Order: sequence, then C-alpha cells, then structure tokens
Amino acid sequence: GLLKDPGSDAWVKVLSSLDCKYSFEPQAIPCSITWRRNVPSTPSTPDGPMVKTEEEKEVLVLVEPEDFLKRLFSLTQPDLNQVLPLAGLEGSSTKTYSLAVVGLDAYRRYVPGERRCRGSSRWAEISVSAGGGTFGAELLTLSASALVVLQLWGNTEVLFLDTWQEFGQHVSALTKAIAKRPYKRQLESQELPFCTAGAWASGVRVEKDGTGLWQVWKRQIQQFNRVSPATAAAIAEAYPSPSLLLQAYEECGTEDEKRLLLSDIPVKSDVSGKDRRVGPDLSRRVYLFMVSTDPDLVLDLST
Repeated sequence: GLLKDPGSDAWVKVLSSLDCKYSFEPQAIPCSITWRRNVPSTPSTPDGPMVKTEEEKEVLVLVEPEDFLKRLFSLTQPDLNQVLPLAGLEGSSTKTYSLAVVGLDAYRRYVPGERRCRGSSRWAEISVSAGGGTFGAELLTLSASALVVLQLWGNTEVLFLDTWQEFGQHVSALTKAIAKRPYKRQLESQELPFCTAGAWASGVRVEKDGTGLWQVWKRQIQQFNRVSPATAAAIAEAYPSPSLLLQAYEECGTEDEKRLLLSDIPVKSDVSGKDRRVGPDLSRRVYLFMVSTDPDLVLDLST
C-alpha cells in the first residue's frame, strides 16, 4: 500500500517538501491519490463560506506488483475493469486514471520458483528462473497487451517505477502540473499572449510580480518594420501596457484621432541628439494591429 512498504517513507518525504497540504483518507479506490483545490465561491448566505473545495479529475492508483501480475494473467479480453476496478464508481467516466507499479522488476527477480496464475478458463503454469526465463517472456507479451487495453479502451497510463523515490518524484511533478493548470489556462485565454520567456533570441524573463512585462511589450512593438529600440521604448513609456493603449483608443472620438494617437510622441535619438516623432505611418500600423480582426490585413503599405 501507500504506507505499508518499509521504503514508502521516501515518497512521503518528497510530498512533505511541496508547498501544499495533504492528508491520508479512505478512497473509493484503495491505494489511490486524488487532488483537491480551494476555489472562490459565491456564498448563498451572508455567513456562507467564501471558498469551496473541488476535486481534480486526476486519479493516481498504486498497484502492487503481485496484484498487477494477477490482473495481467486474468486479462483475456479488452476489459479494463479486470486491470483497474472502476465498476460501480460514481463519476468514474469523468476521471483521468493512471497506474503506478513500484518495484515490478525486483518482484520478478525474487518471486518463488514457480507460480500458478488463474486465467478465465484455464490454469497457466509459468516456470520462473532468476533471469526471468519463460515467465519474463510471457510477462512482456501480457504487459504489452494490457498496456494497449488500458491506453485505447481506458485512456489510462501505466508507469513502471523502480523505487519509492521515483514514485514520490512523479507525485511531485503531477501535483505541480495540476497546481499550475488555472494559471496556464488564463495565459492561453488572454487576447494578447505575448512571448514572455526564451522562445526567441534574448528573451525577457518575467517574474511573478510582473517585472519584465514592460520589456516584453517594448520588444513586441519593435517587431514592426523600421522601428528602432528608441521608438519602441518611447511608445512603451507613453503607454506601458497593451491594455492602456487600447483604453486610450476607446477614449478617442474619431478614427483619424485613433490612427494619429501615437504620431506626436517624442523619440530621443542617441545618434544625433535631436528629438523626433513616432510619425503617422507607424501610429497607423500600431493602431490597425491592435484593433483589426482581419488576419490578411497588410499593415505596411511600403511592402
């Protein structure tokens, strides 16, 4: 089980190092791990709770090597319930299951010399040697068949791990991925999902407090044709974020005013030392880029 094995304290130590709360409770599937998240809630009464708990769809099931092998040898047809007991569980179709088998190779090496495994209509006698032998070949064939059944019929992943430390690392990685899911969804839903880290040369690092977003915005402007770093910086200083620029467009009274909004912004030149302006052409291109919904619109009339 999750805590019965003498080496299982290794994965509990990994779990304790995470910035999250955990508890050991009875589960619908024995030896399984589920995740819950606190989310804001609209209270039905003035004194009602402001936070509610929702259960995530992921379920990680730990299967003992011996139990896993017994289920393999009983698998004579594409029946997922013979490998993972989901029958009768409420809402099982909405869950995403994965299996973890810890120490299967070690169990194969030290299993007694001969085992009998029951099939649906016959007894199969499997000879076992220290190196695997007939049992090893039979196991590989059955494992491949079971993995196909689990993946195609049940959309279930099977992980074979050697140690409890590896199991803890997998639980840690899965926990972090689940925790970051809302943040990633929010990024994907943004109207202007600018590149915020190293996907292009000299990428800008964005910190959790927002440091670096201004640099990303400036480099986005600089991607327009014939736009110098000084010009991009001047526009970004006047309107430090895309949302502020869109707000400024909404406050303009006419289309001409919107197209020329950026044209008079002064740009400091490091070469001549004289100030110049952004100009009407770039002002128009930035405006069209920000508001147009036509994917085939040509912004640069000189190309």
